[in-house]
Amino acid sequence: MKFSRIAGLVTAAIALAGCQSNQGSQTYSVESNAGNSSLIIGKSAHEFSSEDIEVPAYFNTQGLQFCTYEAEEKDTRCPLAKKTIRLYFGDVKTDVNENLQGKSADVFNSMHSSIGKFQTKALENTLENQFAGVNRFRILTRDTASVNAAMEEILADEGAVNVAKKAGSRGKLSTDYIMKVDVLKTADMLFGSTQSLFQTSMEMTTGVIDPYTREKLSYPNIGKIRVSNFDVRDKDSYTTVIANGDYYRGFNYTSGKDVDAVLNEMSSRGFDIMLTRLLKEMPATAQVMGIKGDRISLDRGQNAGVLPNETMVVFEYSAGFVEPIGVATVNPSQQSAQGKIVRWKDSSTADEVKDIAEKGIYRPDRQRRIFAVSVGVPMEFMKERSTWAAKG
Repeated sequence: MKFSRIAGLVTAAIALAGCQSNQGSQTYSVESNAGNSSLIIGKSAHEFSSEDIEVPAYFNTQGLQFCTYEAEEKDTRCPLAKKTIRLYFGDVKTDVNENLQGKSADVFNSMHSSIGKFQTKALENTLENQFAGVNRFRILTRDTASVNAAMEEILADEGAVNVAKKAGSRGKLSTDYIMKVDVLKTADMLFGSTQSLFQTSMEMTTGVIDPYTREKLSYPNIGKIRVSNFDVRDKDSYTTVIANGDYYRGFNYTSGKDVDAVLNEMSSRGFDIMLTRLLKEMPATAQVMGIKGDRISLDRGQNAGVLPNETMVVFEYSAGFVEPIGVATVNPSQQSAQGKIVRWKDSSTADEVKDIAEKGIYRPDRQRRIFAVSVGVPMEFMKERSTWAAKG
């Protein structure tokens, strides 16, 4: 199998989109170097055809009657409300090839020790930070040690009375989902006449649980994610020379620090993939306040998880029916967003809205509301905010 460099994965995404997306699709996959799990990227609005302009899967039009259309929806039955998630990591299991013991007990023991010491708590905090950073969910941290330490300092600086007032003025968050991540680490050594090759992989399986009924839910479905060390660094960088059954030079698989660095890169890569899957199934949504020409104004922005250069499908919702109107590129401010409709849907409804918007401002009413819903993570976001940015 040929293992190419990471460089250029995302910068080549536009070219990949043309050959990997089908008519009617709204996302495309960026494959990993080693043929493992792919990154899911939302297509640019400029790449949409009229057939692509449909309300994406997983957007729920049911429950709109529970929406107040304020900046922050409090009723979780409203599809515009952000879900509150608690993240848990199960036991991180290690599976190192037992056949290595016949080759070299020292090799086996060193590798098993390095892989096995990788800590789960660091994974948990990293994933919380990554999910909270997109502001599409509300993350209840499990980093109790940091919170307790900070509260001790706050109490000392501000006093118990002020802290109690502030705490009383803030309502407690109610958990919507528990997301549990199980991790399996594997490792192997491919022995050669002069050099050997260290390889390891990480499989993440994610389950979503309703904490109140203890039911494992089918939605959102993130599935299994697999990442190998060849996905994050050049294959040649893992070659090593073993002399007399022990490490001599090359990649030092006996060094916990070196192995941890690789596993951290692999876990970050897995979290990137996990995030793109989750954002596809739990899209950002906003109500369109008006359309003027090809410009649209949304009632939500960064506060609802709308990302820069977000591709959003614009649709009308009336009497229980969904009518796609167009696809837009949107940029958020703190509590609102502005966008441009790049392509209108070939339909009579879209033509009607377009005609009114070209003559002035189309203002939706209570009988015919217009919404915008995201289709997937923008390519620019992954280039700038994740480990998938091009190297070199």
